[in-house]
Amino acid sequence: MRGVLVYLNGRFLPREEAKISPEDRGFLFADAIYEVVRFAAGRPYRLAEHLMRMRDGLTALRIAAEPQFFPVVAARLLAENGLDKEDALVYAQISRGAAPRAHAFPPPGTPPTVYAFARLTDPPPAPEGGRAIFANDERWGRCDVKTVMLLPNVLASQMAREANASEAILVRDGIAWEGTKANLFAVTGGVLRTAPKGPRILPGVTRAAALEAAAGLGLAIEERPLAADELFSCDEVFLASTTLWTYSLVEIEGRPIAGGRPGPIAARIRETLQKEFRGARVGLVT
Repeated sequence: MRGVLVYLNGRFLPREEAKISPEDRGFLFADAIYEVVRFAAGRPYRLAEHLMRMRDGLTALRIAAEPQFFPVVAARLLAENGLDKEDALVYAQISRGAAPRAHAFPPPGTPPTVYAFARLTDPPPAPEGGRAIFANDERWGRCDVKTVMLLPNVLASQMAREANASEAILVRDGIAWEGTKANLFAVTGGVLRTAPKGPRILPGVTRAAALEAAAGLGLAIEERPLAADELFSCDEVFLASTTLWTYSLVEIEGRPIAGGRPGPIAARIRETLQKEFRGARVGLVT
């Protein structure tokens, strides 16, 4: 059986042969950014937005690299792994490179470590909606940068798993900012609400797409912080991400949301996003 092919520092090679230095700063310090792009039969979804976010992250961390490698590398990974006709994801990660351990940056000219792989997209979530818990938001102050420093997300996600929930909503100072791997939305009286862009949330590509879809459906939109207690009186609460599209939450902290049933707004937005994924905008690069 043919093995999985990955990309590492300019080479395509079997995953078992991919090796990084134990002094790589992504390994030692989480000094790296990453990006995940969804593909429909080899066509990327909103690739320009993903590349812009990757470039913004590299700039924020002052890593001397550019994301231009991604489209060609992704296309070959999909083809070589038999995923170019599938609904698939390509993950790419760029670290500051390998150097003797020291907190300050390594010498100029240290090459970054660039790694990428492809796999099938996650199975769709259960149509009946999911359960969530609250978890303290213990992340650093730049949640808008998509770094691999995800330990607070990992711990909160494990808390959710142990509580038999599908997600943890991260709460700081009474504000429900987002999930561990998805942006958070709520609907009240026909108004779609979500936390504003800024250092407290990741600027999700699917978040932006969901807001565009909602506007196209004629919904009013408010980008403002959501108090955790407000969620219990909302008509709908749902998540949005690259792998989920939208996913209704029907219970939070053991309390039902809107009678414990998925709502129509999340479904209409999901249908719009899926149509876009299969349609005209897919694969356009600007």
